[in-house]
Amino acid sequence: MVSGRKPATERVVPYTSMSEKQRENAQRTILKLIRETLHKGPHSAFELRACVPPEDLGAFHIVLDGMIKAGEIASMGHSVYAQVPWMPVTQPVRADAIQDIIFGALSHTIKMGATAMELADDLILPKDDVCRALEALELSGLIRETRQKHRYRLASPRMAQKIRHGASGRIFADVRHG
Repeated sequence: MVSGRKPATERVVPYTSMSEKQRENAQRTILKLIRETLHKGPHSAFELRACVPPEDLGAFHIVLDGMIKAGEIASMGHSVYAQVPWMPVTQPVRADAIQDIIFGALSHTIKMGATAMELADDLILPKDDVCRALEALELSGLIRETRQKHRYRLASPRMAQKIRHGASGRIFADVRHG
């Protein structure tokens, strides 16, 4: 999965290298796929990413972040997203699409971990954004460096297992804070 190598058949174009037409097509495709998938129920960022055709993956983090900011989807924690039904404005849940994608990827590399460059290459994300996300995740205590310097993994093998399972089998309930 996050190994630093891609099959020769995949044609992944980073967002910054896409033409305007490619960006529009990718965004339209990704929006449709995310909406259809979340209509079925909550899914993790990494599960959503797995639905996207390889040629559109470079735009995934942009679309996911845009949907979060627009209030169309919301993070439920642990990298899981759900559609937001129309309702009056409520206090937003803070989420970061890039952190959630990296968190999901690291759950698959629990033994060996991954470097910022490997994650940036495999997930088609800007290296600077990956470094910032790794720093934030490390400060929050969710990830840590392995014995090898600059190689990161989830802090808890149990958490990694839960993240790999995504939203399947979880029960999400409305909770109101008084």
